[in-house]
Amino acid sequence: MMKPIYASEEHRAIIESYLLMCTEFAKEVSTKNKYKNYLDVVDIIIEYHNGYGDGVKENEWYSWLMIIPTNLSVATNGFFAGLETRSNAPTIRAYRTVLNEMVFEVADKIDTLEPVNE
Repeated sequence: MMKPIYASEEHRAIIESYLLMCTEFAKEVSTKNKYKNYLDVVDIIIEYHNGYGDGVKENEWYSWLMIIPTNLSVATNGFFAGLETRSNAPTIRAYRTVLNEMVFEVADKIDTLEPVNE
């Protein structure tokens, strides 16, 4: 998996925690091949985030910080929808609920971050 560019150590901690939760949940409910495909999508999200961050201006800073949480939330929910069956529905719905609550917490934490001048 690609490594994201972080705005600060606090941003790193927020994003790494959310990435880990999403990827672990996805790994638990999928096959190795489907999980690999999921990680390919995660890499695309991170690549977009890293590219968008080059020369980001102050008014685009918050948008840049939210690329991973927003896109990863949508990608993971779509991945779960494609995997859901009668037998795994309770687990997937529980994971979906946890991740949906977590993305709002992530957004609230990111909202408090200030640009760091280095």
